[in-house]
Amino acid sequence: MKRAIVVTSFGVGDIRVKERCIDTLLEDVRRSFGGRAADADTRGQGEELSFPDGGAFDVFEAWTSVFLRKKMAREGHDCPSLVDVLEKLAAAGYDDVVIMPTHLTAGEEFQNKLVPAAGEFAGRFGSLSLMEPVLSVKAAGDFCFLTADVLGLSQLMPGEDMVFMGHGSPHQHNEAYELLQQYVDGQGWPVHIGVVEQDDYPNQQDVLKRLAERGVRKVYLRPLLLAGGNHATKDLAGEHPASWRSVLQGAGLAVRCSTRGLGEYEAFRELYVQKLKDIVRPKR
Repeated sequence: MKRAIVVTSFGVGDIRVKERCIDTLLEDVRRSFGGRAADADTRGQGEELSFPDGGAFDVFEAWTSVFLRKKMAREGHDCPSLVDVLEKLAAAGYDDVVIMPTHLTAGEEFQNKLVPAAGEFAGRFGSLSLMEPVLSVKAAGDFCFLTADVLGLSQLMPGEDMVFMGHGSPHQHNEAYELLQQYVDGQGWPVHIGVVEQDDYPNQQDVLKRLAERGVRKVYLRPLLLAGGNHATKDLAGEHPASWRSVLQGAGLAVRCSTRGLGEYEAFRELYVQKLKDIVRPKR
């Protein structure tokens, strides 16, 4: 039986960030699921490794952003689309395929690109599964898998609160960020969640108001993003007046910044591995 995991990301425009945040996750998946590095033209003729859930997986990569795929292609890097990878896997006779999104939430990119692709190819494999994003929950309490270690609370300096800047959805409200805020509040952690999309909430101004109401004076500003690309370097930590760092500093807060994506942290990458293990079943 030929089995595959397709690790599917939005993408990132900097190859160095890809190596730190996406490639590290790909290697974690390969180590955990007995797979080997594979390109979409493989015929699955490599050594079948021992895997407790019934057989090794070949691990593939796909990106959903057309813009970023074209940008990386111009720089000599091949980042195929999910449809392209699934088409080649079907032609190569793969039986069991799992699509693993690295998108943190079930936002518009997930709903508009991964869900339709999974539906289109559902009848072309013996089994095709679409994993839910790691931060997809129905209620705040479902975030119980997020520990203080996963969120990096030990990185806080004395007197600091942590501010996470996520993405949000531009055309519909993404409630995952609100539910995450409810969860961390319930834990009593000094963590504040916002999104870069101004049409979604809690946005930059919502976070600023929350910090003022709580009398917060020092913050550690971090991206709630798998890859620390342009959103991290420009929207979060940029020098321009509208960046989160500039706005928070303008409000009188002492701001310490990190542009490291969550994919750089092993504890966060492990969430993907555990979620995959929850949906993979023995195939005999």
